[in-house]
Amino acid sequence: MFRSRTQALALTASAVALVLAAAAVPAAASPPAGTDPIAGFTDAHAAWQRRYETLLGTVPSARVARALDAELSSEPGLATTTGDRRRVQRIVRRLRSYGLEPEVRTYYAYLSRPRHVKVEMTAPQRRTLPVKEEKRPWQEHYDEVIPGHNGLSPSGDVRGEVVYANYGRPEDFELLAGNGVSVKDKIVLVRYGAVFRGIKPREAAKRGAKGVLIYSDPADDGFVRGPVYPDGPWRAPDGIQRGSVAQIQLAAGDPQTPGWPSVKGARRLPPSQAPMLKGLIPTMPISYGAAEPLLRALNGDRAPKDWQGGLPFTYRFGPGGTKAHLDLRNEFQVRPLWDVTVRIPGSEHPEQEVILGAHHDSWAYGSSDNLSGTENVVQVGRALGELLRKGWRPKRTIVLATWDGEEYGLFGSTEYAEQRAGRLRDVVAYVNMDGAAGSQFGASATPALDRAVVDASKQVRWPGTDGTLYEAWKAQHDGETPIDRIGGGSDFQAFFQRYGVPAMDLGSSSPGDSGNYHCACDDFYWMSHFGDPNWEYHAAMARLAGIATLRLANADVVALGYRPYAAETAQYLADFTAEQRKRLGSVVVDVSRDIEQARAWQRAAEALQARADEALGKGDTAAFRRLNDKIMQTERDLLTQAGLPGRPWYRHQIYAPGIDTGYATQRLPALNDALFVDHDVRTAKVYEEQLYGSLRAATRTLTP
Repeated sequence: MFRSRTQALALTASAVALVLAAAAVPAAASPPAGTDPIAGFTDAHAAWQRRYETLLGTVPSARVARALDAELSSEPGLATTTGDRRRVQRIVRRLRSYGLEPEVRTYYAYLSRPRHVKVEMTAPQRRTLPVKEEKRPWQEHYDEVIPGHNGLSPSGDVRGEVVYANYGRPEDFELLAGNGVSVKDKIVLVRYGAVFRGIKPREAAKRGAKGVLIYSDPADDGFVRGPVYPDGPWRAPDGIQRGSVAQIQLAAGDPQTPGWPSVKGARRLPPSQAPMLKGLIPTMPISYGAAEPLLRALNGDRAPKDWQGGLPFTYRFGPGGTKAHLDLRNEFQVRPLWDVTVRIPGSEHPEQEVILGAHHDSWAYGSSDNLSGTENVVQVGRALGELLRKGWRPKRTIVLATWDGEEYGLFGSTEYAEQRAGRLRDVVAYVNMDGAAGSQFGASATPALDRAVVDASKQVRWPGTDGTLYEAWKAQHDGETPIDRIGGGSDFQAFFQRYGVPAMDLGSSSPGDSGNYHCACDDFYWMSHFGDPNWEYHAAMARLAGIATLRLANADVVALGYRPYAAETAQYLADFTAEQRKRLGSVVVDVSRDIEQARAWQRAAEALQARADEALGKGDTAAFRRLNDKIMQTERDLLTQAGLPGRPWYRHQIYAPGIDTGYATQRLPALNDALFVDHDVRTAKVYEEQLYGSLRAATRTLTP
């Protein structure tokens, strides 16, 4: 996956208990029989739906999951490489064997490949640092694993003193400046975590740094957390976290074609004009084994307590003591990448679609990230093939997809969405899977799909427990079922944040999952020993994704709930007002009318739900279409065609990736960016007017 999971994977005591129990209690082969009503279904249709959900649940298996991973992770699958192409061919063969008709879509993306990588410590002593992990006996095609690489980093040959800047956040650089430490003409050493990796070189470049080295600190995902690979799941001293530094908070997809598909012959921006390549300097990931001598030799003031990592010495700011040499020669080319899609036409509304997707490319072998998601999509395809053989058809078209190029900047999914932009208005929802094989479940979604996630979780037996995923989920979170809001870093971005397609992201992870993130150690050995040794979580997550997809495809009235969405939006607006008072001492952008309009939207959503309930009770099929047209339009009403200030590729006015975080969700991004980032009151007022218009449109849409 493109996003970082360092903080997201902190274990609770209850989660640990579930992991320990997993070895003792086998998972049920099929979901529990349900009797509750299914949201959006008539009683008669709900009974039909449950029969096929039960049948679907019997198909995904741990045995098939294991075989899929052994096959697909047998060689590295970096986007656009021969290994990636062979992986695509294997996926196609599997889907065809299930009676499906996969299509390979080719796009062309501008990306980097490392041709020469050298990192040296030049003072206080000269030392060449490793740039690739040690080969393990079981790893085949190891020569095809690239050395440590930050995708889309510019080339450079730079030398300089080293300064340590913690996580490389804006506030970290501000603290350095407050302590009299300049990074101008320095090489900045930062650790992974807290924010998207692309923010780190952006902030260093703003302050005049020559280059950036990013390492994974053992306090975050190494020996401080537990035994390291291959004896345990955590990152070994030689483990390197690769990853792109493309500015995904500004745009996504092929950097040279922001907003239009990168098909053969497409118009291309010069790299100097590409938003995703803006403000970068030579950047390279290294292991904590390589970072240790650099940090140990640093002089300067002692870094604050929360800057201290897990290596056994005092971390200091620098400069002084340590000098380094970074020599990167990255080759940039436009290269082909390959999406695999399967289309199962709907019987009643073939023009409407539900898309289930996961990316198949990986920085190395990729068993966890993201072959686990791909394998689950393939298992859903296997299950749907069984249903089709029994005469079943979905009411709406189901599209299964495995995307390419996600790791560089969400390439394959974005180009697909941009190519089909006109048809996305008929997409009911997009379901994403990015890392989906472990005991700890997590989800993010538009508020409109919260209930769909929770309801589907009640239908899946969870390995290692006596009950359902829903019950295990609550046990892990003190009785709550937390659903995050969609931010940045995976294939939902173009669908949701540019085109307004309601989206959910379903994932699960294991203790130590962050220890193999983007590392050569993310392989079949890791998964079979630490991640999901019995492969039961793979099968359970395939059942979950399959049931969620089937319900969206077959509902009489699509179960998108806008009452809680409107209530959340009203709260975001109230928070925006409070933040103005806190930061500015007064309210300079009045959103009181927006709050009132959000409440009107909430009332309209409540009234629409009442009409939907009445229509479902009567089986009023004529009303179903009218209701569905309104429900499917509402998320689109929240877009602004002008795009967000400073980043027009993003159009959603309620959610976007944080401009200074890249991953974390920014609520009301246009208002917050304009007022608190750009300090532009006039622009903030312009976007308040646009938001007010969108809230009025959403209210009108849901009104009879």
